[in-house]
Amino acid sequence: MSRHTILLSLALALVPCLWVSYVALRVITVGQSDGLRSADAIVVLGTEEYWGWPSPHFIARLDHALSLYEEGVAPLVVVAGGDPEGDSYTEADAGESYLEYYGLPSDALLTVGGDNTYQNLQEMKALTEREGLGNIVLVSERFHMFRSLIIAGDLGLRAYGSPTRTSPGERNPPLLLYSVLREVAAYTAYVLGLRSPTPL
Repeated sequence: MSRHTILLSLALALVPCLWVSYVALRVITVGQSDGLRSADAIVVLGTEEYWGWPSPHFIARLDHALSLYEEGVAPLVVVAGGDPEGDSYTEADAGESYLEYYGLPSDALLTVGGDNTYQNLQEMKALTEREGLGNIVLVSERFHMFRSLIIAGDLGLRAYGSPTRTSPGERNPPLLLYSVLREVAAYTAYVLGLRSPTPL
């Protein structure tokens, strides 16, 4: 094998390593910051529900959104999520039930559909246009914020991120690593036009 071929092979191997490292760094650094500011709506990105009740990860997002509402960050909370598992319960409905149970007024609560992050934010874009909403605050896990904010910007949403810090994954280093790598894969798929089917 010639020296030129060896160098070319090394270069080709290095490119994906650099890409993974760059995206992982962006996922981590964006997730560490909180762009919280006054907005027209707080948007909770959906994730798993079990028979109409939110999963622990979803509860962490919903609790954070409820605390932001109570702090006066926005007068409206929007819960996003469809029924990607096909179990007849939507993530948005599960989130709505949870927030109403814990005291969020029904007139301060809306829902949108979508079975993945891109669809969630497409639905949210349509809602902002219908309701005349401006800035929104996105709520999700830390490592979901980078991709969510990129997609929101691509759709023309004026979005800022405020990640929850109470997700069960925060206390599980292997799960944190998995979350970062999963987001690298999901963002890469989005950039390549494949759009990840999972909302994380």
